[in-house]
Amino acid sequence: MKSRENIPHTTSRRLVASLGALSCALLIASCSESAKEYETPQAVCGVEVPADILNPLLPEGEKVSERSKTASGVKRCYVSVDDKVALSTSIEWYEAGTPVAEIASKTIGVDPDDKVSADKRYSYSGKGGAGLIQCEDSSEIDKDTDGDLYATVRVGHDPVDAPAVLKMVEAYTEAAPSGDGCEIDI
Repeated sequence: MKSRENIPHTTSRRLVASLGALSCALLIASCSESAKEYETPQAVCGVEVPADILNPLLPEGEKVSERSKTASGVKRCYVSVDDKVALSTSIEWYEAGTPVAEIASKTIGVDPDDKVSADKRYSYSGKGGAGLIQCEDSSEIDKDTDGDLYATVRVGHDPVDAPAVLKMVEAYTEAAPSGDGCEIDI
């Protein structure tokens, strides 16, 4: 037979165990919710990029915004999440024949020893990369420039999966000509 002295002790144990289980359940439920409260854009400053390719490169947050700037022969785009730059891209001219790894190395946070695609058109890592833009109609290319047009992508926060960056570099590089990338006089 239980004594009356053990009853409060047993009840408090059950209460502590119940509160602990409830706390764990609430913690798990809150972690399973998506922390991205914004809709992933379908384009980066006018260059169409599928949201499923852009999404892995953007951090959690409440709102996404973008701004573009063209100066000194470079067209840049900044994608921000909660007013902090999360991704930046550029379209810029370089001397003809410049290796893509060299272009990528000029992108902040990207290393010249990063991976290069088999066709040597792309260089990439978990922080960013570069790709050679191929314009179908060479008559659209800036006549004042003798060189190659490149696109760069840089992740502005912690590194992400390198293959995800490659997908973004490929998508952005391929879409840039249709987004007036080949027609710009930068």
